[in-house]
This record gives sequence, C-alpha cells and structure tokens, in this order.
Amino acid sequence: MKDKINNKTKLIILIVLLAVLIFFYIGLIIFNYSSLKKYDTVVYPNISLDGFDMSGYSFDRVKNKISFYEDYILDKKVTFKVNGKEYKYSYKDLGLTIDMDSTINEIIKCQSKLSYPDKLKLSNGNKSIDLGIVYSYDEIKSRSFLNTLQGTTKVDVVNGYFDTSNGVKYVDGVDGYLLNVDKSLKKVKKAYQEGISEDTIIELVGDNVKHYGNDSYKTIDTMTSSFSTPFMPNTYLRNINLNNALSLINGTVVEPGEVFSYCNKAGPFNRSGYVFYYEFVGNGVCQIATTTYNTALLGGLEIVKRYPHDKKSLYVDGGLDATVASYSSGWCVDMQWKNTYKYPIYIKAYSSGARAYVEFWSNSNAKEGKTYTTESVKIGARGYTTYLHTFKDGKEIAKDKIATTWYPKE
Repeated sequence: MKDKINNKTKLIILIVLLAVLIFFYIGLIIFNYSSLKKYDTVVYPNISLDGFDMSGYSFDRVKNKISFYEDYILDKKVTFKVNGKEYKYSYKDLGLTIDMDSTINEIIKCQSKLSYPDKLKLSNGNKSIDLGIVYSYDEIKSRSFLNTLQGTTKVDVVNGYFDTSNGVKYVDGVDGYLLNVDKSLKKVKKAYQEGISEDTIIELVGDNVKHYGNDSYKTIDTMTSSFSTPFMPNTYLRNINLNNALSLINGTVVEPGEVFSYCNKAGPFNRSGYVFYYEFVGNGVCQIATTTYNTALLGGLEIVKRYPHDKKSLYVDGGLDATVASYSSGWCVDMQWKNTYKYPIYIKAYSSGARAYVEFWSNSNAKEGKTYTTESVKIGARGYTTYLHTFKDGKEIAKDKIATTWYPKE
C-alpha cells in the first residue's frame, strides 16, 4: 500500500514538473515572439548591407545611411580586361546607381524567409547575414563609358615602313585594336545581371585591325649601287629643283620586272615645288635623272630609255648623262630602267655637302656576286662611247657597250 502511494506521488511530481516546463517554454516563446515582433519594421541584429551594419535600423534609417555612403559605394572599382591589359573603373563610371527601394525590399524578403531558430540565432549573435546592395543599370551611360574606353584602349595601326636612319631597313607593321562597343556592352549587362562586386572581372571584346605590310620588302638588306654628282651650293634656285626631284624619287620601291619612269615620279617638271631658274621652271632636274641613270648602270640593271643633252654636262663624264623634259601636251622626254633583279629595289635619294646622292637598296644576292663599273671613251671632238664592265670573283667577265653619244653643241 505504501509503495502505491509513493508511485502516485512520483507521478504527480513528474506531471507538475512537465507542466512547469511546458509553461516555461510557452512563456519563452511568447517572450521571444514579442521581442522579435519589433523587427517587422526594423532590421534584425547582425544583418548588414555590403558590409555596413544595419542592426536595429528602421528602413528609413537604412536609406539615410546608404545615401550618406553613396559616393563611397559607387566609387568601388570593377576590373576590365581589354586587349590583354587591365583597367579599373568605378561602379558610377559603369553606369550604376543605388536602387534604394529594391535594396530595402531585399532586406524585407530576407527577414520574411527566416526560420524562427535563425531569428533567434541572429538575435543572440550566433548568426550574421551580409546582403548585397541592389543597383540599377543605365545602358545609355554604360555605352557612353565604353565609347570613352574605346578611345583609351585604341591601338593605332602601324603599317610596315622603311627605316632609313641608318641605311635602309624594312620594319614590320603592328596590328591595331579597337574595342567593340556593342559586343562589350552585352558583357557588361551580363555582369550586372549576375551581380557586380569588387571581385568582378569583365573581359571586354575588341577587334584586331590588320596592318599593311609586304614581306618581300624584308629581303632588302644591302646597298646594291650608288652614284653622286656635285652641284654649286650658291645656285640657290637650281638647288631647290635638285632637292625637290630627290625628294620625289626618294622612297620609291621598284618591284621585280617593273620599269621605273623618272618622269612619272619626278615630273612633270613644272609641278608644285619646282621653281624658275635661268631658262625654265625645273632647271636642274636632269642632274638627278643623270645620277639615277648611273646608279642603275652600276647596279647592272636594264636601261629602257635614255637621251643625252645637247652638250656635255659638267657633273658627269661624257656619254653618261641623261636629259629629261616634260611638255604641256603631256609628252615627256624620259629616263627609264627596268628592275631585272628577283627582289624589290628601294631608292634612297638625298643631298649632302653640295652633292646629290642616289642609292639603290635590295637583297645582297640581287647582283649574283657581280659588280659593275662604267667607262667613258672620247671619240672625235664631241663624241663619247660608254662601256659597262662586269666583274665576278675579282675578274672581269664582260665588257658591253652602253651607247655612243654625240653632243652637237659646245
């Protein structure tokens, strides 16, 4: 009997304890619920926006705080990769602004989805959440930014060119680069949609712009022939004509099999740059034609056209001059030669120290190991026969007649 009473007492005690626990738990829930209820209109503890602690802030205060730090936030940088280089620009440059309403809605949405245990963890400091600020995107501003970036990242095309500062050398060109704004804009929009951060790297799209070049010009590596003639430094106007003719033929490239026409390059001889001297405009151009003619002879090239003066020139041996003239009808007395090499020829023409120089530059194998000299032999009172001597391996292998020239005037 006594045992039954003890068991009944134990049961009653157990029921009482259980009831106390239930009421305590219910009370705890009611207490927590009431304490958490205030977060319907304020931010839960330990919730931040992009690193800014918003614990206990009303949503209006959240807006005020974000507005206060707006310049700082929009000054954060995004990395852009353009043509292998990296550039950093701000959110603001990119065309981003802070969307306050959407940012607050993200907080509300986050808090509404929190489970009761998570709410408790946040309140007790056992959990934290960092939400991202929501940005709006202005495509017009973004396009304007990319147009500016296009100018910054543009690489101009450098076409192949001849460097004549020390001899003659062909320098390969460099391709250009231009940012493709339309394609890059799609990349920026995609990055925005996926979420911008300071770790974001946007690889933009550009187009290579091919340079113009000629690989055959790379074969030009040596001076194959040259000739110079003296002029009087005090004949100012004539020297203007000399230098103008030199500048007009300088830099000419004559391809294999091509015929060089002095009239086509330096004429007509009343064109801009030539001046009147002594008897006519352009007086003096024949000296440069003569200098070019002798350079062609010493290069072993084929002479297509050559006409002598009425009287022997003072700046070259008899029979080695070449006269040129142009007329209003379009007819021209020309000096022409043909490039019989397998390689292109570059003409370098200039004056220095009261001498006019014409140099032909081509490949070191162009003359096939041959060298050339000219000879002028006087015949009679006003006649000359000219010869071209050809040498190879130090021995003369040919002597060819160039022309017989008669000068009717003294």
